[in-house]
Amino acid sequence: MDGRQLSREDSLFTRYQNYQRDWMEQKRGSLMLVATVIATMTFQIAINPPGGVWQSDTHTQQGCAPDEVCKAGTSVLAFGDSNQKLNYELFMLLCTISFSASQAIILVLIFGFSLSNRLVMWMLIIAMCISVYGTAGAYVISIMMVMDPLDKTAYHITLYYSLYWAGLVVLLCLLLLGRFLFWLLKKFLVAARGKS
Repeated sequence: MDGRQLSREDSLFTRYQNYQRDWMEQKRGSLMLVATVIATMTFQIAINPPGGVWQSDTHTQQGCAPDEVCKAGTSVLAFGDSNQKLNYELFMLLCTISFSASQAIILVLIFGFSLSNRLVMWMLIIAMCISVYGTAGAYVISIMMVMDPLDKTAYHITLYYSLYWAGLVVLLCLLLLGRFLFWLLKKFLVAARGKS
């Protein structure tokens, strides 16, 4: 090999490394943006819940649950109709999970962990999936709360949306499992060749 060929290969490798570094930084920015938007959205949902908040202290005859006083500033759906209380708690749980996962992503990115580290990247992917799925679940629950009882069209839309996300979760889990098994098999084959 002459010097020009070696220099050209070094140049291609350097360009490839620079491209990978730029790609990782773009991914860092994209992840930060998406995590910030989801965190902002779920925070806003928590302080301004579906159905609004009681404007003044309210009693049973004004729509509050029996033998309770609904305090001003509390969620109408959380303390109003008792049928909605479980839906509201589930809704807030999903929003909290989504908000927490987004906050974790933001902290990992701010601390500057290397995205080329596979463990960090897997952690970010899992946290982002949790955040997105939590937001999708909260959306479905909020539709069910606000449109109670659901008419036929809204029921079908909500059902299909839920099935879409459930199917997507299963598909992605199968893909991740397949990638993990492929990686495991590859490691096993390398180890088996090394022993022979």
